[in-house]
Parts: sequence; structure tokens; C-alpha cells
Amino acid sequence: MGFFESMTEKWDAMTEKTAPTREKLGRFFQKTGDGAAKVWNFVVKFKQFVLAIPVILGAVILAIRNMGALPQKVGFGLQLDGTFDFMVGRGIAVLGPIAVTALCLLLMFCSKRVLTPWLVSVFSLVLPILIWIINCYPA
Repeated sequence: MGFFESMTEKWDAMTEKTAPTREKLGRFFQKTGDGAAKVWNFVVKFKQFVLAIPVILGAVILAIRNMGALPQKVGFGLQLDGTFDFMVGRGIAVLGPIAVTALCLLLMFCSKRVLTPWLVSVFSLVLPILIWIINCYPA
């Protein structure tokens, strides 16, 4: 028995096991008609909002985590001797990355091409993580 013959037997066995589920799905989509197409058209029409939701949730979760994990004074500009160039309050260190992410999302909503500003907003989520690492694990 060759490789393709055994794969054909496995495929046939799988199609027999999944036949009832596939038939139920087929009946469901026949009843709804263009329901799936309507959902897809809605997602494409409002893709800015669909893409912004996970970025907003990620920014809020990271802000909450940083609010609890960062010290009262947060340092920026780590020097070679382990001191910081300047210090700011924890609130500013938490709200700064949220403001950068919000600006990126605003630019996404104003742009014709949505994906590039959205990717910048996703990469802006690295800022709170970087601030946390610099201040919790200095030099």
C-alpha cells in the first residue's frame, strides 16, 4: 500500500465522520441566504473599528498592569552608571504610551489605507512593556 492510497483511505474515513456536521452547516447557510456575505460586508465597511478594538484593549490592559507595577517615579534615559537622565511620575509614564497609541489610531481613522497606521499602533504597544523593563530591571 502506497502513501497516496493510505491518505485516500484516511480522507474517506474523515469525510464519512464529518458528513452530518457538514450537512447541518450547509442547511444553516441555505436558510440564512447571504447572511455570511452581509457579515463580511459589515466587517469590511467598518474595518477601522474592527481593527482598533484589540489595540485599544491591549493598550488598556498594559496601562493597568504598568499602573500597578511601575514605581512612583519612573526614569527615562538610562545612563551607563545605572542612573536615569530624567524622572517623571507614574501617571505620565502610563498615559504617554496610551496617547501615542490613540494618536496612531486617530491617524488610522483619517487614512485611506488602514493597515499601515494600524501596524504602527500595534507596534506602539511595545512602549509600555519597554518602560516597564527599563524601570524594573535597570542595568
